[in-house]
Amino acid sequence: MKESSVIIIGSGNVAAFLARNIASRGIKICRIISRNEARGKSLAAEVNSLWSNDFSRPQDDEGIIISAVKDSAAKEVWGKCRFGNCLVLHTAGTLPLSALVEYAPNCGVLYPLQTISAARELDSRNVPLLIEANSPGNLERLRRFALTLSDKVTEADSAVRGKLHLAAVFANNFANLCFRIAWELAEKEGLDPGLLLPLIEESCAKLRTLSPAEAQTGPAVRWDENVIQKHLELLSAMPETADFYRLASSEIHRRKKHFPF
Repeated sequence: MKESSVIIIGSGNVAAFLARNIASRGIKICRIISRNEARGKSLAAEVNSLWSNDFSRPQDDEGIIISAVKDSAAKEVWGKCRFGNCLVLHTAGTLPLSALVEYAPNCGVLYPLQTISAARELDSRNVPLLIEANSPGNLERLRRFALTLSDKVTEADSAVRGKLHLAAVFANNFANLCFRIAWELAEKEGLDPGLLLPLIEESCAKLRTLSPAEAQTGPAVRWDENVIQKHLELLSAMPETADFYRLASSEIHRRKKHFPF
């Protein structure tokens, strides 16, 4: 295998994102290795590769292997592999590099700091890639590879990467939960949730010129008790969501005025 060739372990969201972008740069993907045959074969066909479910020897020379499997399954999968001299990269935000060292003498991390869905095309050029490796030589090799995919490559060790992953959960996962609740509230009343999209887009756009603290608006900032109480009444049939509303309002107000709800 040439230095510029790659094997990808996994066929989920991150695997699909990386496979598409790697292939689009003219880099050969030799195999997609995954347990899910249907998804693995589909991804392999999309990037002109082969599919396999044999983890025992994904590569035995000096190629690049990217492990894009969920954290809870990573060590089980790695334990079945014989990586040889390959540069093996995992893609997790919170999994430390040290977890991979015992399975691969040449290893690193290639973590895309972005929300990724397999069904949505995403150009990696604008996606921050956080990298780490177990030797200076491997780090330089990883950096060269990462720069073929993204213009935003940053070295970050496991501790820093874990903290950024936590921040990302708040910025995306929890924010998306709020979007979901908003959608459900609108749909429950027969309203078009699309009416909320300009609001969501402006909320994000403001962050290019204002800090989140400066951009915060709403009844909790002003502590408009009449509005807050009315909202809680509307949520009376959804007690868990009402509790979430109270907690979020309290945190907004605490951060604005420095005292709790």
